[in-house]
Amino acid sequence: MRKAILALFILVSTLTFAQKKKGAASIDDIIRPEEIEAHLSFLAADEMRGRNAGSPEIEIAANYIRANFKIYGLKPVPGASNYFQRVDQLKLSPATFGEASIGDKKFLLKESLLVIDGDSLSWSGDFIYVGYGSDEDLKKYDLKGKMVLALAGAKNADQLNKVFNASSAKLKSVRDAGAQGLVEILALPQAPWPTLVNYLSGTSWTIRRPDKVIPHVWVKPGDLASLSLQENTTVKGSLSMSGKKKIEVPGKNVVGMIEGSDAKLKDQYIVITAHYDHIGVGKSKDGQDSIFNGARDNAVGATALMQTAKYLKLNPPKRSVILIALTSEEKGLLGSKWYTENPLIPLNKTVLSINCDGVGYNDKSIITSISWGRTSSDPLVTKAAKAYGLGVGGDPDPKEGFFERSDQVSFASKGVVAIKLQPGLARMDDEIRKYYHRQADEVSTLDFDYLTKFYKTFVTAVQLLANEPGKYSWNAGDKYEEVSKKLYGQ
Repeated sequence: MRKAILALFILVSTLTFAQKKKGAASIDDIIRPEEIEAHLSFLAADEMRGRNAGSPEIEIAANYIRANFKIYGLKPVPGASNYFQRVDQLKLSPATFGEASIGDKKFLLKESLLVIDGDSLSWSGDFIYVGYGSDEDLKKYDLKGKMVLALAGAKNADQLNKVFNASSAKLKSVRDAGAQGLVEILALPQAPWPTLVNYLSGTSWTIRRPDKVIPHVWVKPGDLASLSLQENTTVKGSLSMSGKKKIEVPGKNVVGMIEGSDAKLKDQYIVITAHYDHIGVGKSKDGQDSIFNGARDNAVGATALMQTAKYLKLNPPKRSVILIALTSEEKGLLGSKWYTENPLIPLNKTVLSINCDGVGYNDKSIITSISWGRTSSDPLVTKAAKAYGLGVGGDPDPKEGFFERSDQVSFASKGVVAIKLQPGLARMDDEIRKYYHRQADEVSTLDFDYLTKFYKTFVTAVQLLANEPGKYSWNAGDKYEEVSKKLYGQ
């Protein structure tokens, strides 16, 4: 297997190096179907066994991307040794025991309680009820030393991913306020309790955090209504849990830089990202292939990253560009979370984040911007697409929570203006579901004529956005507008 991978790597590297030696700087010369196919064929080969986090194959993928960054002449970034930024990951086994008492109501692990995070503990004291517990609400109450009891997620979190994201942000606020932990009451019809038990009772992943880890659990509504809870009500109770184990799993982001050509603008940075991991190998059913090759998700994005690197090195834009191949997106956006917690370039100097990730395509007349209508970058994205005869589609189904499910949200939550560009997704239909996280997602099923057009559009959009001297912003009223103003000192 390793010999086959090595042979393919040498072939692709020779091809890309030969292109560079020609010195061709036009986009038509640089972005070619045969090179696109070569990159995709390497990353999504059967021998790469789905590039699962923690596997030998994801290490090979990281080395492949690093080698191409070096071939193209990208500079290493301080803090990323030999183009690698270490990502400290933890693989967590599920808790084996959990029990909570709130007033006279009892909740047991799996039956009516799920442990989201936290170490073993045995605690008793006051629970304080805070409703949904928005940041504004939490500031009203004295949380120190108490266990916070809240409704899961936020008022507008109508989908499970949105609940997870809102709850994660709430957990940080609760911890910063000195609370002992967060117990949330989950009532979401779209997520039946047995489904959640099955989903959350397996292994999970997280990044190592320097701050204190406090317990975070979900409970079923049960009979809590009989307690007649009102905001700022306190009630006696207890929480105990144990059995959760942590295994360290090394990970790495691959990072390279192209210095800007303008003396003033080069101190501003555009960050281009794409994750390079996938979900590995599953069980073979009915004679099906067991390997989840992940061509669309996200060898396509990793290839966009390398094509952008190659073009911009030969055509440096005014602003500096950081290119990051992110690890462990499929494990919970871990690579992007790590980077935004440990940025190599200050986030307030990062004027725009552009992520390339997708679930596939079913409309070859467009590219899709999941963030369409939310930032001031839209006109230049439209201009890039028009240059190659494509339109721009927006989020086809906001209820799916696509923006919150990919790496750009890690940047957005810190205030960075962040967009996501991907091949044309007009709707979630059978054509998408046929390949999304399925063994059928093979390179042989891709349309390279369309992908070539998409990559030219993507690279052109990056170039236009990196050359534009004006500032980027979230549109008025966007959920990230206020945190963005704080980041950029506006």
